[in-house]
Amino acid sequence: MEILKLNSQIFMKNNYYLSAIIALFISLTSCSSSDSNDANTPSDMVSSKTWKIESKMLSPTINYGGVEIDDIMILESEETRNYSFKFNADGTFEQYDATGEVLFESTWSLNSDNTILSFGEPIVYVYPVVGEMGFSSIDIVSISSSKIVGTIESTFGEDDYELTITFI
Repeated sequence: MEILKLNSQIFMKNNYYLSAIIALFISLTSCSSSDSNDANTPSDMVSSKTWKIESKMLSPTINYGGVEIDDIMILESEETRNYSFKFNADGTFEQYDATGEVLFESTWSLNSDNTILSFGEPIVYVYPVVGEMGFSSIDIVSISSSKIVGTIESTFGEDDYELTITFI
């Protein structure tokens, strides 16, 4: 009987230690108040890095010299394709050339529901066939720490276009 009582005490003692270890593990790996989603707000993600444009997909496509074009970056010079963009946390915005020289400065902001990225002054590009395309806002499709996707509505002549722009 004494051996059974001793084994029972050892078993209970081991269970106590096992329970303590599990409780400690759970408390150390669970979310804390500092793990809130506010650390990665859309605004924080936009201002977290310098961005380059990966694509500018146009819908409907355009015909240029007998070639259907859906990504109008093909119409841009190498210099323009290498522009980078910095959205600073203080609401300022810079556009850089490939050497890091500032080409354009403005301001930026996201609306309250993070669906529109607005610029203080329009960003303007000139394209063959389409002409001058300027935009002062982008309708946000998605924002992450590695990619921003948005759309811009534009009219050229009598045609309405939607430009889907992807920053990486």
